[in-house]
Formats: sequence, structure tokens, C-alpha cells
Amino acid sequence: MILKIPSLAVSPSGNVMLEVNNHQDLLKSRTSSPDVSMSTDSQTETLKLEDEINLVLQALRVSQDAEYKLAEELLFAQKKTFTSICTNRDALLSAVLSRVDQIKREMRKLKDMEEVAKGFGRTFKDILKEHFGLEVGR
Repeated sequence: MILKIPSLAVSPSGNVMLEVNNHQDLLKSRTSSPDVSMSTDSQTETLKLEDEINLVLQALRVSQDAEYKLAEELLFAQKKTFTSICTNRDALLSAVLSRVDQIKREMRKLKDMEEVAKGFGRTFKDILKEHFGLEVGR
């Protein structure tokens, strides 16, 4: 059997011509088993390579997912710590400010009470009543 395979040729004028030639050798080489096995080997190698690439990509995705999850966990834990510290800070600040107000009140009270150094008779009646529980008549 003679196989006729078309091929392209370019004429001197630059026109492309289609030539049909007899290619018995080409037919023989395409049907022989070494080339078929090479083609099969090539396909097998290509499939193996594709599987290997897919495994590498899958391992990369798993690795990145694990790294992402670790980073996510640590970042949210840090946020929780920060939020807790801020909440505690606000509560402590409120307690400190309350204590400062209490200290100021107690200092005013002490100053008022020091007025008795002049004598009870010269101390304002409201101070005697409020701080000493004494009601002085007029």
C-alpha cells in the first residue's frame, strides 16, 4: 500500500503549493511498534508528570492552608489578648479615677475638719454637723 501525504512547497514566485508524494517509509515508521511504544511511553511519562505536578500543588495548598490557619489562629488570639487588656485597662482606669475622686473628697473633708483647730465655737456649724455629728444651737 502506498500512502500519499500532502506537503507544502513554496514556488520561486512565492506561491504556496500543495504537493502529494508517496511516503512508504513514513507509513512504515508510523506503524512499527518501537514508535508506538515511544508514543505510549511519552503519554505515560506525561501522565506521570501531570500527577506529580498535581501532588506538588496539592501539598503546597495543604501547606499554605496549614500556615494560613496557624497565622489566623495566632492573630485572632493576639486580638483577643489585646481586647482583654484594653477592657481591663478601661476598668482599671475607671477604678483609679474613682479612687482619685475619693481621695479628693477625703482631702476636702480633712481640710474642713481642720477648721476645729480654731475651736468648735469658731467652726462653721455645717462642718461640725457633717463631720463631727454635732448640732450647735444658735
